[in-house]
Amino acid sequence: MNFEKRHLHPLGMLLTAIKAVKEFSLPLLVLIVTQVLRQEISPWILTLALALVLAITAFSVLSWYRFTYSVRDGVLLVEHGVLVRNKIVIPRERIQSIDFNQGVIQRLFSLVSVQVETAGGTKPEAVLTAVARRDALELRQLLAPAAAPENSDPKERAGRQKELAAGYLLLFAVTSGGGLGVVLAVFSGLWATLDDIGLEFKVIEYYHWFAEHENTVILIALLLIFLWMLTALGIILKYGGFKLTRTGDRIQVVYGLLHRRQVSLPVRRILALRLAEGMMRQPWGLVTLQVESAGYGEKSAEKALIWPLMRQKDLPGFLQEFLPEFNDKISLRPLPPGTRHKYAIRALMPSIPAAALLIPLLYQSGFAYPLLPLAIPALFTVMGLWNHRDAGWGLRGSMMAVRYRLFSRTEVIIPRRSIQSLTISHNPLQHRAGLANFELDLASKAGFGLVHISTSDGSELTRWLRATRQSSNDIRL
Repeated sequence: MNFEKRHLHPLGMLLTAIKAVKEFSLPLLVLIVTQVLRQEISPWILTLALALVLAITAFSVLSWYRFTYSVRDGVLLVEHGVLVRNKIVIPRERIQSIDFNQGVIQRLFSLVSVQVETAGGTKPEAVLTAVARRDALELRQLLAPAAAPENSDPKERAGRQKELAAGYLLLFAVTSGGGLGVVLAVFSGLWATLDDIGLEFKVIEYYHWFAEHENTVILIALLLIFLWMLTALGIILKYGGFKLTRTGDRIQVVYGLLHRRQVSLPVRRILALRLAEGMMRQPWGLVTLQVESAGYGEKSAEKALIWPLMRQKDLPGFLQEFLPEFNDKISLRPLPPGTRHKYAIRALMPSIPAAALLIPLLYQSGFAYPLLPLAIPALFTVMGLWNHRDAGWGLRGSMMAVRYRLFSRTEVIIPRRSIQSLTISHNPLQHRAGLANFELDLASKAGFGLVHISTSDGSELTRWLRATRQSSNDIRL
């Protein structure tokens, strides 16, 4: 079945114009501000602005007219280009996913942006910015692999769905690291401002200043809370209406209150499952699910998000329903006990130069507690011990699990078929102690590993990877 050559919806001209205006916005803004500061707007500026508007309009119209798409014998053909004519040819069997996105303008006109991605690509091979939803669904039916075979169970063809509850969405937003980062950045700026107004580094004077400016302190606290809430609101708008669907061999994620995004990928393309527990979420037993997927390259993490937030106790049931391929319970073996001090030293070393530099500076500035930076190495040492306690790995059949910690604790479940290479390395000191490091590389360019495992564990990993792939889960990509 063919899909005759068509143009984008005429709204595509407006979207192209908006994109062009964004590219010229910064230099144009600088030019306008300069003229305003001079309190004059010369005729040539008005002429230039008019010429720019006419050029963008002409380019948008020509770009829309020259952009066509069609499907012939299972091949997507996209032709575009104003000056240079480009033709994109994408066979059906190379297509990994066909995703729909909807911006605010597109939603008003019941249009979608169609993104076509192929295996191994690092960006969409074709983007159709303004397509009627009916045409987009027809394109997907012609080009995407069937989600479920016709002889499968009717419930399987209909798909299993799960929507994120409003409470979990709010909790996901307020515990996001982005909000904390904004608050810390503003707080650092305020601390520097206090130094600029002459309070130096004296804690007693800070105390008196805060006592004398109680209203200002309250205002600053309210500002930080407002920024946190603003960041949380952005996350709610971005991930609101989050819905996950599993239909046959395909996972589909839809989210976004203003800009509606739709991402789908075959389960067989999932290389690894990440279970991330942020520092603010781990005490409450909350976990975020992400995947590493072949074909998405070095894209942003949002493409890999499968489920924003759930309780650890609900994880087995969730995986059994939506990702049973990754529902193996893998027992993790800890690192050798004798390597605890090595993790502490490894974390401690980078902090020593910072503390050594700060202490003389604080002495010279008259700071009341010049030895306070000694807390930095102590804090990093505790983090190193914490990292050692949480690190571990395990094997079960054709599946492997690796757990590590930087700031958040992350466990990665990896099928053996997904591993591109395994590197076992050691330095002379590790060799004498019977220790080694390992690093796994996946096709998505992601890597996972641990330092200071035993050499016998390294040998076991090597034998496991060399084992004949007889499991039915080991499907070639």
